[in-house]
Amino acid sequence: MSDRSGIHQNLSRWGHAAAAAVQAVLSRAAGPVLPRRVALALQGGGAHGAFTWGVLDRLLEAGIRIDAVSGASAGAFNAVFLAHGLLEGGAEGAREALATLWRRIGAKAAFSALSQNFMDQLGSGWNMENNARFVGFDLFTRVLSPYQFNPLDMNPLRDLLAECIDFDRLRHNRRIRLFLAATDVETGHARIFRTHEVTADAVLASATLPWLHHAVAIGDRHYWDGGFTANPPIMPLLEETSLRDVVLVRLDEGAADSVPLTARAIHARLNQIMFTAPLNRDLDQLADLRRLAQEGALRGSLARRLVALRLHMIEGGDILRPFGQSSKLNAERGFLRDLCAKGRERGDLWLTRPEDAELAIPGDEPAAETP
Repeated sequence: MSDRSGIHQNLSRWGHAAAAAVQAVLSRAAGPVLPRRVALALQGGGAHGAFTWGVLDRLLEAGIRIDAVSGASAGAFNAVFLAHGLLEGGAEGAREALATLWRRIGAKAAFSALSQNFMDQLGSGWNMENNARFVGFDLFTRVLSPYQFNPLDMNPLRDLLAECIDFDRLRHNRRIRLFLAATDVETGHARIFRTHEVTADAVLASATLPWLHHAVAIGDRHYWDGGFTANPPIMPLLEETSLRDVVLVRLDEGAADSVPLTARAIHARLNQIMFTAPLNRDLDQLADLRRLAQEGALRGSLARRLVALRLHMIEGGDILRPFGQSSKLNAERGFLRDLCAKGRERGDLWLTRPEDAELAIPGDEPAAETP
């Protein structure tokens, strides 16, 4: 270990070519090279955000330094609790803060009208499509708006944020940068709340489904869930940070196994498409910009960042797909713990082979040879 440390200390004294050659040898000897500092992009997905909790828990445990986070919906909650915990107690503080978030959500779900009994779980697992309470609630929210059935806009997550997060400290911190997405109701455009703008209302706005809660008023604007327009926002991480490695935690891959035939399945598929379209759009934009940078048509610091960018993806698609769209509203403690464990497994897999999770940005793939 001392010899290797000495070599590292002397790398800066050598020529770039020699240093790169030695670094390559050390990397092969030590195994895969993990990025030391990363930015995170956290997709939303309701209760499936507990999968992200597991991923983050494993990365923090491994000592990965997180310097910037973007998120929408559940991703915004994970981002804020992660940042608060880092400020309070470093990596261990962040792990405890995330655990507190999901423990509290699970405890509140025990009193929810959608909570499952033993027979519900036995028959449908964690899905709720055949749960009579869920079916009734689903129909109810298509007939009445939250302004009618919840005129006071009671939201237990507001109390959770007030009790757990020091937003003043968060806004003034220089340790970690935040980019939280919400959707402007009037314009339909994404609104990105940056670190100095993050409040409890901004977090709630990012996670406000319009069929469950009132639009959140901030200033003279009104906001809905950020998943409609930026799920999660990626470009701010490139334009406003200098981090080379961006880790995208993706909860919904957007693919379907078949064409939906029932009304409920069609509605679920439409929701899935709606919440994955913003990410697909951002990846397409990223591919176009990177191509321009590689061709020299785009210059400057952003062009250099695009060329050097390594975009990693840790996804729960194949793990989460069997649960269906209804399970995103299922915050049962057992389900959240199960998702966390699965997230930790995927995080561990990335730590073992980070290069395997490096995402080929659309447009980066080599063209097929002409026969």
